Amino acid sequence: MTEVNNNIEAQDLQPEEQEIDIMELIAKLWKRRRTILIWCGVGAVLGLVAGFSIPKTYSASAVLAPEMEESMSSGVSSIASMMGVNLDNSVDAINFQLFPDVVSSTPFIYELFDLQVKTADGELETTLLDYMLEHQKSAWWSYVVKAPFQLLGWVKSWFEKEEEPDPDAALDMYNLPEKERGVVKFFAENIVVEMDKKTGKATVSLEMQDPLVVTTVMNAIISNLKDYMSDYRTSKARQDAENLTVICEQRKQEYYAAQQAYARYSDANKNVILQSAQAERERLQQEMNLAFQVYSQVATQLEAARIKEQEAKPVFAVVQPPVVPLQKTAPSKVKYLVIFTFLAGCCAAAWILFGQEYWDKLKTDLRQ
Repeated sequence: MTEVNNNIEAQDLQPEEQEIDIMELIAKLWKRRRTILIWCGVGAVLGLVAGFSIPKTYSASAVLAPEMEESMSSGVSSIASMMGVNLDNSVDAINFQLFPDVVSSTPFIYELFDLQVKTADGELETTLLDYMLEHQKSAWWSYVVKAPFQLLGWVKSWFEKEEEPDPDAALDMYNLPEKERGVVKFFAENIVVEMDKKTGKATVSLEMQDPLVVTTVMNAIISNLKDYMSDYRTSKARQDAENLTVICEQRKQEYYAAQQAYARYSDANKNVILQSAQAERERLQQEMNLAFQVYSQVATQLEAARIKEQEAKPVFAVVQPPVVPLQKTAPSKVKYLVIFTFLAGCCAAAWILFGQEYWDKLKTDLRQ
């Protein structure tokens, strides 16, 4: 009975002891509140420095609505769309899923290198590749981090002679230099494609350091994406039309040759009543008629192939075209201020509650 009472008393004391411990921690923090405020002030200053040092970026986006062809009953398709499931097995749906892979591919980005861009202040007009390599701003600490590596490379160049690449040499898309590959990597990571399977819309967005440049690049991305998908969809029909064009031209020449042969023979034997002459005329006429039939059939197939090519060409409605942004997207100075201040306060509290005690204990152990 005594043991039971002791357990009950111990259980009653536990919440009180825990509350006393928490109050002691709070009191300890309150006693050192000046230190915490100093740390928070330092964190706020660092947050403002970071916010003002990071270059501004602007975002441009566009909304595309690709044409979708229903491959099943509209009722089932609409119900599936409401559930967030895309059951469309048409070729357009496959193209729709290819958007992210296409815009992040090296050939697609490589086509943007020669794009002429102009900054919003009008002071610079150059190619996109030159703008990315020579006119990008960085935070000041990036130069501090790169300085040792640049110094090491400078010293290394004294002892090792490296062949400098020819600036006028044409770039090889499949063997780009390191800097150009960095540009490809930047666009592959920053061109964002968000697809909505319910509505069938695709939102393409990009962030860069100049509002006019990012809008120009976005327009080029949309144009190239539409051309790429159009070529992808119509490649088979276009190849068929090209082949039929060659065949149709050959059959036309054969028909003209047979027609000329029949006309020349008929003119030369106009008043001849010999059976052999009439038989030869009938043979040439039959060859002419047969050549015309073949030519007519191939011409019909060619027109059908051209119509099929036009039908296979996808239609992309630009629901929201990219516009020049007026407000920067990043960095948010308030966000950096709040984050750095909060982290500084947490670090100060951790130091007061735990870190300083362990540090004093470590110094005492080292002295002994």
